Amino acid sequence: MQPLDEEEERIDEARLINVFEAHANLVASASSSADDAEFEIEKYENVKRYLTRLGKRMAEDPEGRPIFVKNGFSRMVIRSLASYYPTFERAQAARPSPSGDGDEAAWRTETEKKDDLYHRISIVMMLCMRVLRNVMADNPEAQIEVCQKIDRLLPFFVNITRFHNLNDPDTVPLCCTGVQMLSNLITKNSIVQDEMWPRIVTTDKDEEKLVLKFLSSADTGTSSAAQVLLINFLRAPDSNGSTYRRCYELCTSPQGLQILQSLLSSSQSIMLRIGEQLKNEPEFDTEWEGLEDSLGFIWTIFSVLFDQGYSSLLVSALAPMDAFSSSSNPMDEQLITNSQVILLKCIDLWLHAYHLDTRSCWSEGSIGSFAPRLNLDLNAKEDAVKGGGLSGLVDHFMRLSAFARGAMARGIAKEGTPEENQPQDRRLIGVHAALLLLLECFMSINMSADGWSDGVVEEEGEQSFANLSRTLLSEMRGNEAFVEELVALLDQTHKYAPALSPFRPDKEGSGTSSNSSADKGSRPLPQGHAYSSTGKAAQEGKDKQPAYGFDHLKRDIVRVLGSLVYAPTGNYRAWGKPSKTFESPLTKTQIRQVQDLVREKSGLFHVLNMTVLDERNPYMREHAIFALRYLLAGNQESQNLVASLQPTQSQNPNRGMQLPMV
Repeated sequence: MQPLDEEEERIDEARLINVFEAHANLVASASSSADDAEFEIEKYENVKRYLTRLGKRMAEDPEGRPIFVKNGFSRMVIRSLASYYPTFERAQAARPSPSGDGDEAAWRTETEKKDDLYHRISIVMMLCMRVLRNVMADNPEAQIEVCQKIDRLLPFFVNITRFHNLNDPDTVPLCCTGVQMLSNLITKNSIVQDEMWPRIVTTDKDEEKLVLKFLSSADTGTSSAAQVLLINFLRAPDSNGSTYRRCYELCTSPQGLQILQSLLSSSQSIMLRIGEQLKNEPEFDTEWEGLEDSLGFIWTIFSVLFDQGYSSLLVSALAPMDAFSSSSNPMDEQLITNSQVILLKCIDLWLHAYHLDTRSCWSEGSIGSFAPRLNLDLNAKEDAVKGGGLSGLVDHFMRLSAFARGAMARGIAKEGTPEENQPQDRRLIGVHAALLLLLECFMSINMSADGWSDGVVEEEGEQSFANLSRTLLSEMRGNEAFVEELVALLDQTHKYAPALSPFRPDKEGSGTSSNSSADKGSRPLPQGHAYSSTGKAAQEGKDKQPAYGFDHLKRDIVRVLGSLVYAPTGNYRAWGKPSKTFESPLTKTQIRQVQDLVREKSGLFHVLNMTVLDERNPYMREHAIFALRYLLAGNQESQNLVASLQPTQSQNPNRGMQLPMV
C-alpha cells in the first residue's frame, strides 16, 4: 500500500477496513526480516496518519458521529483493537527487562521509539481509543454499542492497568486515552452507568478494578481522567436513585472505601509535591496546573458525598481495624488513621466553604433563600444522613476527647519522677490533629447558625445549610454530655500543658532586661502585666514544659464554648421576617441550660484561666473574654459567682495573680 497522499487523506470510512487489515496482518505475521519490518513501519505511518485525522474529525463533527456508528465503523474499530491485542501482548513479552534507570523509555529518540514494535502497536491502539472516545461524545447510540462490546476490550484494560504497565512511559498515553474513553462511555447515560459501575468500580475481581488502578497511576493526566470518570458516575442526572446508591456503595463497600482511601492519599501526595516545588521552583508551570486540577477533582468527589449526607459515616468507615491481640501493647492500637485525618480536613474545608457562602447570602439580604442547599439521601440504608450526616461528628469528638484526657492524665509528671520516665502516648499526636479539625467543624456550623437554635421545615430531600446548622447547634446545646466533655477536656489540657507565657523573667527575677548572652532568650515583663497561667508556667523553663503542648487546643475549645452560648444581638431578618433578639424561646432556653451546666462543672473557672497570654494558643485570651461575656449574659447566678471571687496575691510579685479553683 502506498502512503496516503493529500487527496487520499480525506476521510473515507470505507477505507478503514483495508487500512487496519493491511497493518494488522503484517504485524501478526511477526516476520523478522529487515524488508518486512521497513514495510510494516510504512504501513504503521499510514494507519497513524489515518487514525489521527479520523479522531480529529470525530471531535470536530458532532453530526458525523451518528453516521459513523450507523455505518458500523465503531464496531470495526473495536474489532481492530481486539485483533491487535494478541500481537500487543507478544511484543510486550518480548521487550527486554527495564534497566535500573526507570526513565530510560522517556528519553529515547523518536527514531528509537518508532523502531520498537511495542511502541508502534501502543500508538495504534491509543489512536483507536481516541476515535472511540470522540465518537461517544454526546452520542448515546455509540455509548450503548461500545458498552455491549466491552467484554472484547476488557483484557486490554486489564493488561495496561497492571502496575508495571501503568507506569511504563510507552504506555502512559495509551492509559490516559483509555480512561478518557471510559469517561465518555458513561457520561450522561444512565443505562451505561448502571451497567459499567459494577464492572469497573465495585467489582470483586481485583484485576478488573479499573477505576482504582487508574487512580493510582503516577501520571497526573491519567489519574485526573480517572477522577473525572468517577465524578461522571456520581453527578449524573438521577431519575431512579442510582446516584444515591452509587454514593452509598462508595462509602460503605470495601471496594468503594479502597477508592476513597486512594483519593485521600493522592490529595496528601499532591499537597506535599506542591509544597516541595514551592521551595525549589516558586514559578508556576504546567505540572502545577495539572496537580491543582487533580486536587480540585478530588475535592469535587468528596463534596458530592458530603452534600448527600455521608460525612460522619465516612469517618466511621475509615476507622482502623481492631486487629490487635490481647497480648499486644495497648499503645500500638491505632485510634485514628491518616485517611480519617485527611478526610476531616476535607469536611472542615467543605463546611467552611458553606459557611462563607451562607454569610455572603445574608450580606446580600437573601436570608430567606437559605442558600446554599444540600441534597440529602433520605432513603439511605442506615441513619447516615441524620443532621445532614454531621451529627455523628459529635460522637467522634467525645470518643477521642475521652482518650486524650486519660492519656494526658497518665502523662503528667509525678513528683520525684524524671519527666523522661513518664509514659507519653504517641497516639496523642494524631488524636490532637483530629480534635482540632472536629472543633473547627463545630465552629463553622455554629457560626453559620449565628446563635439560633430554631429551624424551619423544608422540602423532603432538600436541606439548606443555614437551616441545617441551626438544627445541629440545637443538638449540641441540648447534649449535656458534649458540653461536659468540652469543659473536662479544657481542664485536663490546662493541667497537662499550662499556658506558656511569651514573657520570661530574667535571672534576678526583677523583670528587667539583660544584655548578657545567658539572658538572650528572656523577655522582660512589660509594666502593668502579670505572668501567665496563674504564675506557674512563667516560672518553669521551657525544658520543663511537656514535650507535646497541644497547640491551639485550649483556644479552640474556648471558641466552641463561646459559640454555644452566643446570643444573636440587634435586629435582622430571620427566616425572611423581622425578628428581635431572644424572640425565640428555644434559643433562649438552650443558652441558659448551657450557661448553668458550664457553671456547675466549674467551667467558668476554667475559662477564666484562659484569659492569659499563651504562646501555644494565639488569641486565646480574646476568645476567652468573648466566651465569658456570653456565659455570664442574663445569668445572675453565674455573675454572682464571678463577683464573689477574690484574687490571691502571690508571694512573688513577678508571679502575677492567682484565682482559687473550686
